[in-house]
Amino acid sequence: MTKATPNTNGDRGHSAGCSTDLLHLLNAFENTSIDSEIERSQLISAATTFLARLQSPWETIRRHLVDSPAVQLSLKVCMDLELFRKWKDAGNGDKTAAELAQLTGCDEELLQRFLRHLAVEHLLAEVAPGTYAQTEFTLAMCTPHFGAWPQYMHETVLDTWKAMPKVLADRGYKNDSLTVIDGAFQVATHTTGQSIFDYFASHPGQAKTFNNAMTGYGAERCSWLDIFPSTNLLENVVEGPLLVDVGGSIGHDVEKFRKRHPDKASRLVLQDLPAVVGDAICGDQVQVMPHNFFEPQPVRHARAYYLHSVLHDWPDANALQILENLKPAMKHGYSKLLLNEIVVLDKISTSSPQVTSFDLAMMGLCAAQERTELM
Repeated sequence: MTKATPNTNGDRGHSAGCSTDLLHLLNAFENTSIDSEIERSQLISAATTFLARLQSPWETIRRHLVDSPAVQLSLKVCMDLELFRKWKDAGNGDKTAAELAQLTGCDEELLQRFLRHLAVEHLLAEVAPGTYAQTEFTLAMCTPHFGAWPQYMHETVLDTWKAMPKVLADRGYKNDSLTVIDGAFQVATHTTGQSIFDYFASHPGQAKTFNNAMTGYGAERCSWLDIFPSTNLLENVVEGPLLVDVGGSIGHDVEKFRKRHPDKASRLVLQDLPAVVGDAICGDQVQVMPHNFFEPQPVRHARAYYLHSVLHDWPDANALQILENLKPAMKHGYSKLLLNEIVVLDKISTSSPQVTSFDLAMMGLCAAQERTELM
């Protein structure tokens, strides 16, 4: 008795042809062909989904648990050596590993091992064996805002995440077992009784790294003024404060408003803790006001009170206290409350991994979370 088998040669030929076409399309793709940020986000999501379907379980393990941590290691060492900045200052041309080793004072064989990993991950360009060129990514690492991320992750986030499994196990895997002053960050830094912001107040170097990293994060997001038209705040406006940026860090967002409406600068207020607003970047006419948002809001009857990524730093009880402190200052029927926050979608597979990774960072650092629309 013989076993009948279907003829799949036609299907295989079609599949092979599709694969060839796809490879040609991917190799020919140029970033400049993207028309909008929405289209770019959709392409990234589709590519990520495609890669997840394409890879075997081992390839997925290797990508997430071996390759990605090795990228963080390689970047941290290169940033400590100031490799990318020195390279840029030296003319930014193609350089051999030997030339880069001489530029940084690092052993050539040692440096080559890190360069190879960055090149195989396409973060650094290999123009010939042992010869490299900077990329848009490594040049971004030369800026204080993007360049802060390897340091911020290394000294703040990764140690916290490393401590989290044991902390959660010891506390019975309860979502409310972490608090603002007694969570994974406090275990990692041996600072129980202090919030992460108390810690930053006594560690100005890490605070500066954090502020730079958040500036880099904000620079890559669409402007809040593209989400909420600034002209909405100018309709039927009366004399007095126009916009109060509560917990506004060093003023990234209020400065965007000032640049769009320079004649309104004197009616803009930036608020944050004294150590933070001391590094404010907003224009001279903007009122820079040291303020703790756990205390009553001193600026009354402003047209809008704006909070960007403030509530996600705090558990519900603290977040409600922040909002309660704004209520007495707001004028009924006139003042607006503007919240600029990440929203966790019900169908999480349609979201960016940034949403869920930031949520886990908030869990460890602040005992807080990214919230859904209903939360």
